Amino acid sequence: MNKIDIKAIRKKAGFTQEQLARKLKIADCTLAHYESGIRKITLETFLKILEVCKLEISLDEIEK
Repeated sequence: MNKIDIKAIRKKAGFTQEQLARKLKIADCTLAHYESGIRKITLETFLKILEVCKLEISLDEIEK
């Protein structure tokens, strides 16, 4: 299965890592780890990112 590109979602919404992390109430480094694949993202957190970014996107747009 392809990985979901969290960084692309964030950039499409126009947020920096710091801005999105603050809105999600997580540390900047945690978001960086999600984006780099060091840390696996939970479905709950992923859905929260989509909600905060106010994006309606297909899986084709966000898969690497």
